[in-house]
Amino acid sequence: MLSLSFLLLTIVGLKSVSAQGYPECSGCTVYFVDDKQWGIENNDWCTIPSKCFSNGITDCFSYPYYACCSGCNVVEEDAQGKWGIENNQWCGLQAKCNGVPERPKVEEPPKVEEPPKKVSNYKYQENMQFREAPQQYLMKCQQQGKINRESYNGINGGNSLFVYTPFGYDQSKQYNIFYLMHGGGENESTIFGNDVNLQDILDNLIMKGELEPLIVVTPTFNKSDARTFYKELRESVIPFVEGKYSTYAKSTSPEDVAASRMHRAFGGFSMGSATTWSVFLYCLDIVGYFMPLSGENWEADGANKAKSVAEAVKKLGLKQDEFFIFAATGSEDIAYPNMNPMMEDMKKMDPFIYTSDFSKGNFYFLVAPGKTHWWGYVKHYIFDALPSFFHENQ
Repeated sequence: MLSLSFLLLTIVGLKSVSAQGYPECSGCTVYFVDDKQWGIENNDWCTIPSKCFSNGITDCFSYPYYACCSGCNVVEEDAQGKWGIENNQWCGLQAKCNGVPERPKVEEPPKVEEPPKKVSNYKYQENMQFREAPQQYLMKCQQQGKINRESYNGINGGNSLFVYTPFGYDQSKQYNIFYLMHGGGENESTIFGNDVNLQDILDNLIMKGELEPLIVVTPTFNKSDARTFYKELRESVIPFVEGKYSTYAKSTSPEDVAASRMHRAFGGFSMGSATTWSVFLYCLDIVGYFMPLSGENWEADGANKAKSVAEAVKKLGLKQDEFFIFAATGSEDIAYPNMNPMMEDMKKMDPFIYTSDFSKGNFYFLVAPGKTHWWGYVKHYIFDALPSFFHENQ
């Protein structure tokens, strides 16, 4: 039997060889290893046949120059270890024959299963029809939220916004958040002002258990414009608001803001609806729910209005349950003639699934018969739509 050190010396200076044209060895002694195992017989190279290692055991000191013994019968011992003879060939004894534990086998790591999605028990309507909020929802209720005016220094300079927090707001709890934009000629105070008084609808919905307590923010695009406000939203408004108020974002880092996108919504009326579509196109990675009210996508023309929205989804590789759009307007609204064709195009496109049951689809268009372009009607669209937000893919 040749020692392993001698075997290594014998291959020094030998030219590299190819398996092509070389016979299989009759024995199992290995003299050289590259992508194959080589022996020398009759003063020429030969390839070691697979039968030499047919027991599949490779956990020994001699492998791959000599096979590993399947048993523990010692025939000879030298500096390398203990040797046996099996099938008329030398073999090295495995570590277990010396009382040494076998080397642990490398096992494939277990597959990490995605956590099960939260199953919502919210009772959706599959084909929702317009319904005005009952009169009592438009009145002050016993459990009123608070409205705070906040000032911040953003990418467009100093600016202000209003923040609605629900009755019993607790900084230690997490809240969904809805950013709602005003229309042209208006400002951040319009929605919670005397002309709209959206807070009364919010308070009553929450008090009656029809809407989970949430934060509602009314910013303004008046220091930018409706179509470019998305930049200020991403870089200034969200970091400011969610750095101060308690939302599902663990921090205001881009990663944590993106991770909490399904707890964040954006909507707007008229020019604010144009803002909503631009937020969809450019901030879909950080916002999951959208409520465009009486306004179409201003970022494209014709059939491209719908196509660009579909492409934004596909660009991020989002699944069909990872974004939701609830659009609305009145049949007599000045926005209807432009908005309706876009909605019809979206109904025919992947990845949109048309239904107001967001457990089954992701896109709906509510048309209020006879209603025109006025907040007095639009606040009822919010009454209809907002309770269906924030139930899916949490």
